Amino acid sequence: MHPTEHSTNSGTSPEGWRIERHDHGRLDLVDAQGRRHADVDVLRAFPVTAPAGPVAIIAADGGELAWVESLADQPPGLRALLERELAQREFQPVIERIETVSDAEPSEWAVVTDRGRHRFKVAHADDIARQPDGGVFITDTVGMRYRILREAALDATSRRLLDKLS
Repeated sequence: MHPTEHSTNSGTSPEGWRIERHDHGRLDLVDAQGRRHADVDVLRAFPVTAPAGPVAIIAADGGELAWVESLADQPPGLRALLERELAQREFQPVIERIETVSDAEPSEWAVVTDRGRHRFKVAHADDIARQPDGGVFITDTVGMRYRILREAALDATSRRLLDKLS
């Protein structure tokens, strides 16, 4: 750690590695041998189908450093740190209305979300995932995910535009 920065939050796993959050907001993993891995990412393995399931800690170069089978099995401090990081990372605006979808590929969408109007691009139909509960996840070309809570609750125009690509 740089002498002028310090960890503001940390949690240790049962396997002996720990995660530290720094003042600048990034995470480091210190493995059981004491090696520091700077700027790691925390990713759910199956964010849609198993949101409470496995989590991977990924190095800056993309390699997996640690695997957490269940957040519920982690000590409270580590669990809280990982859950906060996942919540920030998985920010998902909820689409309330679809205003336009272009015919081009990638298609450009203009939507109204629970956080206001937004425009984004969707590369292809595979980036629109309908869920058994009637919800829909849409992933844009930069990896941001949007959610429709219930497709049936959308207005007729929004449903028609959604069906246009999926």
